[in-house]
Amino acid sequence: MKSFPIWLSAAGLLSLSVPAFAQDVDFNLTYHVERTPAAQLSIETCGETVADAAKGAGLSATVTAFPGQLVTVSGGETGKGAFVVQCITVDDKTVSVVQGIDYRQEKGPLGAFADQLAQDLAAAAN
Repeated sequence: MKSFPIWLSAAGLLSLSVPAFAQDVDFNLTYHVERTPAAQLSIETCGETVADAAKGAGLSATVTAFPGQLVTVSGGETGKGAFVVQCITVDDKTVSVVQGIDYRQEKGPLGAFADQLAQDLAAAAN
């Protein structure tokens, strides 16, 4: 039964290479989460606000809706980065999760877009 320790050693060596590879990837994540009374911001308004902002910024955007539960808007710009926004119904609240991912180490245009989206959603709630 000597193959078992050899197999464990090989598995251990392979698992070491995954984190090392991940450290070579350059990206920056900007992340915002807000809980807003649903009476002030519905998931539909949340999704429309994001889709309109993406169009205005010249970014691609895809909207997926599950009425009464979730609206997801995702898109970005090829080679620059991506964004994902989830507008989620939780009890009497709308939870907005805004993520901007730039394909470089420092915050770039998609991170700045995520920051602006968070402000746009706060303004839409007022």
